[in-house]
Amino acid sequence: MRKLWRIRSIRGWLIGSYLLLSVVAVGITGVLTVSLLRAYGIRQEEAVLRANAEAVARQARAFMEPAPWPEGLTRLAYATAFLGNARVRILDARGQVLADSGPLTGGGRVLWAAPAPPTAPSAGSIEAPPWVSLYLPGPESPSEPGWGPRGLRWMRIRQFRSPWGSRFHFESPAGSPEAGEEATEFVLPLTARAPIGDPQAPIGYVELQAGVEPSLEVIAATTRAFTLAGLGAALLAGLLGLGVSEALSRPIRQLARAAVQMGEGNLQVRAPEAGPVELQHLAAELNRMAERLQASFNALARERDALRHFIADASHQLRTPLTALRTFLELLQGPAAEDPEARVAFLTESQAQVDRLTWITQNLLDLSRLEGGLIQLEWAEHPLADIVRSAVSMFREAAARKGLTVELELPEGLGEILCDRWRIEMALSNLLDNAVKFTPAGGRIVVGARREESRVRIWVEDTGPGIDPEDLPHIFERFYRGRNATAAGSGLGLAIVRWIAEAHGGQVEVHSQPGQGSRFELILPLQSGELSS
Repeated sequence: MRKLWRIRSIRGWLIGSYLLLSVVAVGITGVLTVSLLRAYGIRQEEAVLRANAEAVARQARAFMEPAPWPEGLTRLAYATAFLGNARVRILDARGQVLADSGPLTGGGRVLWAAPAPPTAPSAGSIEAPPWVSLYLPGPESPSEPGWGPRGLRWMRIRQFRSPWGSRFHFESPAGSPEAGEEATEFVLPLTARAPIGDPQAPIGYVELQAGVEPSLEVIAATTRAFTLAGLGAALLAGLLGLGVSEALSRPIRQLARAAVQMGEGNLQVRAPEAGPVELQHLAAELNRMAERLQASFNALARERDALRHFIADASHQLRTPLTALRTFLELLQGPAAEDPEARVAFLTESQAQVDRLTWITQNLLDLSRLEGGLIQLEWAEHPLADIVRSAVSMFREAAARKGLTVELELPEGLGEILCDRWRIEMALSNLLDNAVKFTPAGGRIVVGARREESRVRIWVEDTGPGIDPEDLPHIFERFYRGRNATAAGSGLGLAIVRWIAEAHGGQVEVHSQPGQGSRFELILPLQSGELSS
């Protein structure tokens, strides 16, 4: 049993289960069948034995009245024992044995007297009646002269019984090849007794004893048949279990190999979705997990690359003003220290570089906070027109110095919008700053807004040089600057615009063609607070 429990593979469990199930099923069926067959056979043999005892008792009454006739009772006992394959004993009312056919040996023996072949008639011969032909064993011997009618030919008939019928053998009284066979005495467990005459006051009894060997032999044959059937069923179950286990374990092995490869980092591999439905679902879930892991790893790789670019670009952007400041300080400590005009120019330029550093660091900090979700927006209802005018007012002077025209397109009924006003003004300021920087002198900048059902659209349009189509997919990335950019900048403004729009549940779009200017649109839902939450 311990070895059975040590089976660890599904194949072993299935084959063992099939074998055990088949053996148990055939064994239980065989035991029940043999038990029922044995009980039925014994009941039938008891019934037959009882019926034969009653029949013999009815015949024995003629030999019991007025006085018992031993010879007749003996021949009756021999005849019925020969015919009924049972030991027959006839008893008187006190239980004394009057006739006994002897132990049952699995067969019977009688003497058969047949008329001799016709010969020349002899004086004094007596014709044997044709109906006198059967003599049962007695103390006499047919070889003795004068025994029985004359002119008869004697034959000994031996009967060999089996569950499948009786076999007869004829031999002469002098003997035969089978004359020396030893008879085997049977055990007689079945007994039936019937009264002779009135059951209330019987004059004797007939007792029949028979064995159950024929039934036992049938049962033994049935047991052997069930044993062979069990072995055949076990062999068939083993082959069936081998086939089923192979069909079930093959997809499991494939799943295991795929899982091992995934665990080793190969997320391109996929488990075959084969076998039973449960294994197909398992393989599908494993493949989906691999896809999600691969997507996560790809996202992490992109984040890693973006962080590398961010560090490289931040270092580059910060290195330029720091280098300029170092140069100005060295000059101020040298010959320029005695030149008031040069000192004022260097200090002014140093202040500009400090302002640039402040702008870059502040925007980097804001962008990092926006991306990390660390900035809590201050939601409130604000008039949309006031937000646009406030943002435009900060750039009118710079636009006027450059000779640019700034126009507003603000229709009536814009109403209010739920937003973080300071962040929206920052986004518009970044768009206006780019428009002022990249639009040549004499150009035009148009800032407008309109309401569209459940959202508002704010745009900043200029007549600048436009954006190269190859640059459009990247302009909202941090520190990205176009190939043909001529104005100074940090490359963070548009990235901040995009993150502010997304933080409000909106988006930013750009439409531009080289030489025809650019149009940036900030699209925000009216219920920005609800969408962003």
